[in-house]
Amino acid sequence: MSTEHIRFAPDILRRLGEELVPHADLGILELVRNAYDADASYCRISLEAGGAKGSAVLVADDGDGMSPDDIRNGWLLLGKSGKSGSRFSRAGRQKVGEKGLGRLAALRLGHSVILATRPRFEGAGLEYRLRIDWADFDDAKTVEEVPLSAVSSRTAESPGTNIRIEDLRANMSTRDVERLARSLVLLMGPFPDSTDFRVTLAAPGFDEMERLVRESYFTEYDYLVAATLDDEGRASATLKDWRGNIVGRAGHERVADRRLKRDPTYVYSGPQSRFEMFLFNLSKANFDVRQSYQTVDAVRQWLKVVGGVHLFHRGLRVHPYGDPGHDWLDLNLSRVKNPELRPGTNTSVGRIVVEQDSESLVPKTDRTGFIENETFTALRLFAQDVLDWAADVRLKLREAARQDERTERATDLEVAAREVEDVLSKLPSDVRPGVRKVVSTYQSAAKSQLKSVSEDLELYRSLGTVGTTSAVFAHETLRPVAIIEQMAGSLEHRARADLPDRFEQRYANPLGLIRGSVASLRTFAELPLRMLTRSKRRPGAVCVYEVIADVAEMFKPYLDDASVVMRVKAPRHDLEVRGSVAGIEAILLNMLANSVHAMNASGVPSDSRIIEIRLTSSSDEVVLEVMDSGPGIVGLEPEEVFLPGRTTREDGTGLGLTIVRDVVRDLGGRLAAAKNGSLGGAHFTVRLPMADSSDKSPARDFR
Repeated sequence: MSTEHIRFAPDILRRLGEELVPHADLGILELVRNAYDADASYCRISLEAGGAKGSAVLVADDGDGMSPDDIRNGWLLLGKSGKSGSRFSRAGRQKVGEKGLGRLAALRLGHSVILATRPRFEGAGLEYRLRIDWADFDDAKTVEEVPLSAVSSRTAESPGTNIRIEDLRANMSTRDVERLARSLVLLMGPFPDSTDFRVTLAAPGFDEMERLVRESYFTEYDYLVAATLDDEGRASATLKDWRGNIVGRAGHERVADRRLKRDPTYVYSGPQSRFEMFLFNLSKANFDVRQSYQTVDAVRQWLKVVGGVHLFHRGLRVHPYGDPGHDWLDLNLSRVKNPELRPGTNTSVGRIVVEQDSESLVPKTDRTGFIENETFTALRLFAQDVLDWAADVRLKLREAARQDERTERATDLEVAAREVEDVLSKLPSDVRPGVRKVVSTYQSAAKSQLKSVSEDLELYRSLGTVGTTSAVFAHETLRPVAIIEQMAGSLEHRARADLPDRFEQRYANPLGLIRGSVASLRTFAELPLRMLTRSKRRPGAVCVYEVIADVAEMFKPYLDDASVVMRVKAPRHDLEVRGSVAGIEAILLNMLANSVHAMNASGVPSDSRIIEIRLTSSSDEVVLEVMDSGPGIVGLEPEEVFLPGRTTREDGTGLGLTIVRDVVRDLGGRLAAAKNGSLGGAHFTVRLPMADSSDKSPARDFR
């Protein structure tokens, strides 16, 4: 029996190259990593004609070069790293090259490739050149049938390696080049203690991006989080403010608090690492308080390029951690829940540096990060737990500052009262009583206003408690609603199958009513969850029509169930006011709820139930009108409906229209009510100041 071997058809090169590593920038980045492993001080990349189809890419470095044995058993060997003999380079760098698949993808960007390498030691003074024409493989049955040879010649050039990829198969898109530029600039990271390895790219926009990254703004941080994970899996962390003062310190018991409650022996199974994160407050007021020499816009533009948490392994940044759209620590998700105290990818920059190399951090074959095994997951949990701890510390600092401010205000009032009394005592006796009377009147009015504000505060605290409690119950309600929907669908399917002749006559209508009622229940459950979204309370320019459209969508199942037709008449869809989405929603939702109840309670025929919303403009105002076909305002004067507790509903709170009144006042607007409008029912008119050019920071997160 003859001895046989497994052989590979040339098509395997395409599958292992282009298909496994689909982005050109990842392949070129692998060639840069090879230069780093060769102890190069620089690596230059040139894109001829901007990387156009048919042009060439040149990658050149001043590293140690390769001997014939290095070429044969390393550069041309796929699937096994030629660096496995030693984890460190001659200069002590931890080697980062892997199985050669990224390199293969880069080499196959063109129809041919030329390698020219000059070894520093073995074969010094020689240059070895090797050419690969990929067309030769297309005509072969197996990869091994195509001979490749390295030709040597004497040279006076210094050691290093040049790789020229010729006759590019396709254009490198603008996005490819931009992604490559960012990857190269951030390969060593924007941090001050980066290594001396330098990469340059001859391509449009690279110099500007490099300049932006190198213009370090780390000193402008608001808070600095620094944490370590030791070789036993125990974490520790500190939090510094912008003055450099340590405002928080935690050991493993505090950082891993939640996990230790479930497992008292818990330690992180990740590699020894350090984590640092610079948190920025991008408000002009904050920069003014700190007397910063930098502008907010400059720091914001810098963070757009470098923002996020980057992961460094063996000295180099690992793609894609920290890339746009790859929020691997879920920073932005956490920030949505608490935007004041949580960093986002556009308001922070950080890094995790794996200090003790671990074979358990396994790179993915396609070079897009690490396999998410237990080690990697533990590393991510460590960073997330540190950020949770930092947010807790900042929350306590903020609450302490608020309490101090309340105490200071009370003290200031007492001091001011004593000063007023002191001034009064020094006045001439003939004018003192008159002045004292005026001051007393003013103090009485101020106390009355303070009492009113305190009552409003208590009212809204109560409403806030109702709202958050409703949200909790709403969240729980969604589960049985989903079960009812599923069971109704199952019943319909079975009834149609078992009773096809009688289904439409006996079962279709009841099942339809169940589905309609469930849709209303879902609306009731989802409404508080959507309304309580924190981003909706963010002030800015609000497009009123977009809020109307969103509210109409939310309310549709409820309106359908009540047989109410809602009409929206808005000639212009671009009218904006200065406020928040939550404020405009409060106006609309309270008015709609009142209209539906009025028509239900008064027995308005189902085919005559109409709510109409009109959106127009007048001079510098946005005019919002809500009217219905109900009985109108009965039993109260129009101006009384806005007073707290005044309601004609037996089970009503009398607070809905009070909230509308307060929101309109806070927005600097005017509110009017008519007992009977053009549709016969109540007619409310809200006039709000139109947003001007200085108000154009958007507040349009509707969901």
